Amino acid sequence: MAAVSSGSPGFGRPLQLQDYLNAAQRALAAGDQMRALAIAGEAAEKGFEHPNLLTLAVYHHLNLGRFGDALGLATRARELAPRNVDVLNALGTVLVRQNRPRDALPVFDAALRQAPGQFITHFNKANALELASELRRARDQFLRALALQPGHAESMARIAHLASQRGDAAEAREYGGRALRLDPNQFFASFALAAVETADKNYAAAEQFLLPVLRNPNASPNVQAIAHSMMGDVLDGLQRPAEAFAAYTRAGDGFRAVYAPQFIRPGLETALARAQRLTAFFRDADPAPWRAVSTGTYTAPVRAHVFLVGFPRSGTTLLEQVLAAHPDVVAMDERNCLVDAYEFVLEAGGLERLAALDGAALDPWRARYWKRVAEAGFSPARPVFIDKMPLNSVLLCLIAKLFPDAKILFALRDPRDVVFSCFRRRFGMTQQMFELLTLEGTAAYYDAVMTLSDLYRGVLKLPVCDTRYEDLVTDFTGETARLCAFLGLAPDPGMADFAPKAQARNIDTPSAAQVAQGLFTQGAGQWRAYEVALKPVMATLSPWLARYGYKD
Repeated sequence: MAAVSSGSPGFGRPLQLQDYLNAAQRALAAGDQMRALAIAGEAAEKGFEHPNLLTLAVYHHLNLGRFGDALGLATRARELAPRNVDVLNALGTVLVRQNRPRDALPVFDAALRQAPGQFITHFNKANALELASELRRARDQFLRALALQPGHAESMARIAHLASQRGDAAEAREYGGRALRLDPNQFFASFALAAVETADKNYAAAEQFLLPVLRNPNASPNVQAIAHSMMGDVLDGLQRPAEAFAAYTRAGDGFRAVYAPQFIRPGLETALARAQRLTAFFRDADPAPWRAVSTGTYTAPVRAHVFLVGFPRSGTTLLEQVLAAHPDVVAMDERNCLVDAYEFVLEAGGLERLAALDGAALDPWRARYWKRVAEAGFSPARPVFIDKMPLNSVLLCLIAKLFPDAKILFALRDPRDVVFSCFRRRFGMTQQMFELLTLEGTAAYYDAVMTLSDLYRGVLKLPVCDTRYEDLVTDFTGETARLCAFLGLAPDPGMADFAPKAQARNIDTPSAAQVAQGLFTQGAGQWRAYEVALKPVMATLSPWLARYGYKD
């Protein structure tokens, strides 16, 4: 009971709920928030329940990385006080920290119904929207928060960061500069300004925004890792590849240290292990249940349902934006709409259960897929619907059973460029992206995913069209005509004008700013400057160079 009793002698009886409430209130009044959180955490452990204490205890457990305990406390607090704005914000914050932003959004909306003018709820909702890849809505929400609290430097920094992601240098400079003038420790403002200077090849200016972050003892390990990664881009631009590679390595090591407790735990299957397990299963699987799939009474709501897959950094974002510029295409960018069917891949015996299902028995999962498409803000209102999620290549077995009439666009790019680009770029952290934080880990995961994808081609009956990034950027007209023929479309001249349309869409990938500028031919052969650094993984990549016809 040290959290309460330390410095508070005189308790000659067991502590009661009111004692904890009073102690927490005194700590908050004294400006000692951490002590207040610890007191609340102790009270919760003792079984005391009060919405205010439970809310404080939520943040105590979040600070300790105990997300499951935090969620349990937040859920119980909401049961006790379903309209309490502080409780709702705490629950939404836990869901965001658990990488469940779409579950958090209705919670924040519930809080806003109770207190429409509360700044912190608008700010929290904006963070959730950003994590959910709703980047335009996130920007608008940060602007609403800023209107309520005009001097909030962090909101300015986040607006600047979003602007730099979509290549809006003017807005990034405006809000980034304002944020840093108010608070020099707004690191995301520094990152936004460094990003636009790097894009403009003003590397010395970019370095001046990054160095103070790297030297700041208050910068968190995650912030330091981002700064190292961006410094790697600066050094790359200065044609100092050895130093750039060292910076990317420091970034990856930093991110691994931050996220290892979340993604490396006893009993938790890694993304690499999952791909290898699926490979082992399908090497011995009877192909018949996976090929002769009946849709029963199910009819797709589009003429062509297309899945754009491959491996990250293989040109999928560019290809999606080009195809989305066609008037007969709706393209959905990186939404986990197959998530309800993950049980078949994740649970023991799930693949065997999936193999045995057919026809109408699969309709519930089909319906949930399209429900999630609608919830993501997309409608199959045009003849061709494209679901772009590169690592759905691992889940082609689900696609083959749920949507046996679907078409597959498989994006390819020189494996050396793919692996190096994945290693150097920053992604929203997931179990799959965690595999990409070391060069060796990236190569191993690439090998596992491509091995599984090749195996699927032999087992499943899905029609697959390979498309090469290098062909798209060097023979745009010829490659788009070939892809349109596969999709049953007539080529449209508007596809060449994809860049302005891309600027108006949410693109939450490291290539967003590049795609908004048009064809980026410099993406081919970037690995050459890092040939020495890539030597340790060439034994893994060489078979894929031969398989896909890439030469030195």
